[in-house]
Amino acid sequence: MVQAELPPHIEQTVEAVEKVHVEHHKAASPIDRVLDCIRAAISRPAFLGLLLVVVVAWTIANAAPPAARQLDPPPFLYLALALAIAAVCIAVLILATQWRADLLAEHREKLILQLTFVSEQKSAKLIALIEELRRDLPHVRDRVDAEAQQMTETVNVSAVSQALKGAETSIPESDNESANL
Repeated sequence: MVQAELPPHIEQTVEAVEKVHVEHHKAASPIDRVLDCIRAAISRPAFLGLLLVVVVAWTIANAAPPAARQLDPPPFLYLALALAIAAVCIAVLILATQWRADLLAEHREKLILQLTFVSEQKSAKLIALIEELRRDLPHVRDRVDAEAQQMTETVNVSAVSQALKGAETSIPESDNESANL
């Protein structure tokens, strides 16, 4: 497949996002890397097939011989124990790898929030400059634009945060649960 030429600003953005992911990967401990490899292996459909083959083979191997020669006679207590241990290990593995993924998501969320604030400040500055230019141009009628004046002011983040918290607490519990679904 031929890769399309991207404008430089988009290439820079792609490189910046890739840099965040590379830094996250480099920050992983050796144990985190091993857990990621194990998670990648067991999350494939082939692992489910392999697991089913092992369980069926174990069942047949222990049900077919006479009772005296069975290593794990029905109801297959050793198999149940092995599967229970595997289930606990997989659950812990999922939690551990999810924790690392949450760290990356939290970092991305903070980065997006910071970039949003910077964009908002830039937009306010642009509106202020356009308003100033409009006032200075002789062939443009000078008038007061209250909405544009309000937009030149940056948002008070603390006030917005408090308003959001107040709105969240004022929603009845049953409405809040249905909104989360």
